[in-house]
Amino acid sequence: MTDVESAPMRAGFWRRVGALVIDCLVVLVPLQIVVAILFAMSNGSIQGSFGLVSRTCAPVALAPSGLEPPPPADANTFSECEIGFFGLPTARTLAIGTVKQEGNTTSGRFITYSLDAQGNPVNAFTTDWIAILAVVVYLIAMERRSGATFGKRTLGIRAVPTGTPGQIGLPLRQAVIRQAAKWIGMVPGVLFAVVVFFVIEDPFAAMETQGYWTMFAIAAVIQIAWLLWIAISVSRKHDPIYDRIAGTSVLRT
Repeated sequence: MTDVESAPMRAGFWRRVGALVIDCLVVLVPLQIVVAILFAMSNGSIQGSFGLVSRTCAPVALAPSGLEPPPPADANTFSECEIGFFGLPTARTLAIGTVKQEGNTTSGRFITYSLDAQGNPVNAFTTDWIAILAVVVYLIAMERRSGATFGKRTLGIRAVPTGTPGQIGLPLRQAVIRQAAKWIGMVPGVLFAVVVFFVIEDPFAAMETQGYWTMFAIAAVIQIAWLLWIAISVSRKHDPIYDRIAGTSVLRT
């Protein structure tokens, strides 16, 4: 009898998700500790609300003075939130909104301000985008080196160029394309956020127009469809679209 070596199996949905969760913890937990230290040292001028955070919110009677931009004149709800990592403060915010009741329909619009450790307005530097960038750089570097991040190695899977299961590590070009392609479906949501916060002069007024909600619905549908497409492909042990674009596969080891 001749032993025939079976082809490596593609990683399933839960192995991929579990590996990503482990990798996010590996990168984000140390960053959260650093942000908690910087929040205390800078009196809230450096903040972060990413990762494993707890959020405690409570209504307040009035907004502090000095808020920029000034809150809407018809604001009628004020909520202050403390964000922390296992009891260590990492951010503090104030959400000011206008809630209206028209018949059976309730609508609202809100703006969020950063506060320092004492609850005063502060022009804080947010580290959330740094956390996202750190995760992406980590994934690219680890897959470039060995094809396996800590999460992938823990769950016994590895990224390889399609058709070459024995190769160790991805070429840099493939590693970059693989991570970039994951975000294609998120582009409409990012563009929507840019238009709302940096192009439209009065986002609150825009929320009351049909065009605003049409753009929001289109971006949301595209993002949900993108995620479902990826989830279904992986569940069927097929290469998801971003792996096909990059020419890679994730195999069980």
